[in-house]
Amino acid sequence: MSLSQKLHTRLTLATAAVVLLTAVVLTAEAELSSSGGAPQGLVITAVVLVLLSAVLSWGLLRTLLHPLSALESSLASLQQERLQLAEERDDARQHLEEMEKTLSRVGLEDALTGLANRRQFERGLQEEFNRAARTNLSLAIIMIDIDRFDQYNELYGRMAGDKVLRRVGSAIRDTNVRPEDLLSRFGTQEIAVLLPGSKLEGALIVAERIRKSIELLDIAHSASPTGRVTISIGISSITPQRQVDEPDTVLRESEQALELARVSGRDCIRTVDDFRKSAA
Repeated sequence: MSLSQKLHTRLTLATAAVVLLTAVVLTAEAELSSSGGAPQGLVITAVVLVLLSAVLSWGLLRTLLHPLSALESSLASLQQERLQLAEERDDARQHLEEMEKTLSRVGLEDALTGLANRRQFERGLQEEFNRAARTNLSLAIIMIDIDRFDQYNELYGRMAGDKVLRRVGSAIRDTNVRPEDLLSRFGTQEIAVLLPGSKLEGALIVAERIRKSIELLDIAHSASPTGRVTISIGISSITPQRQVDEPDTVLRESEQALELARVSGRDCIRTVDDFRKSAA
């Protein structure tokens, strides 16, 4: 119940009390008149004064209650506006948080393929490298290059080349990679796969599965000896030691193994061990 309603109730009770008092006075006056007590004029005057006082009190309180009711109405309106502003503020905050998440995701994601971008890969490599060094586990990198991709763009157009990148990225994603594995578009036509906890042997199995999946896409490429789009793959693996090894080392070795795969005829897989043997 509002303050004005409470005051109105009390005013009504007070008026009723005055009426009751008046009735008592009238009754007393009647008894006194019949018994020859107080002068009738004095009683009537008292009754009139009581009634006049009640009327004046009623009028005064009504005058006071009117602006109070208006004030309560204004306060209720302000409270409603405050609640609405709070809801709008919460909606704006939620929208801002969603935008920040979107911008963060866009900043770490390749727009064409939907894979992580190079920045995210390098960040993930640093984190996994540090974790492997703490836990004495290994990690591996699979570096993938789309063979003769520049020639494909020249023959079929850049839009067709973009489509190939999307299809290759999707095919790699569908090769049963683990949730913790990180797939990234590392360069224009290069895709890198980070395999936490994997040794060279396990990475070889994954790499062959990836190579086979691209082969099964059977994308025509007239400049390729096979007549279709193929990939070359380089693999490196390391069990890092703190203050001895660096993330750049295993990344560089994967690129060296990839370059060996390119010069070995493409559409093949080479490891860091193969590169070391060739360099010996």
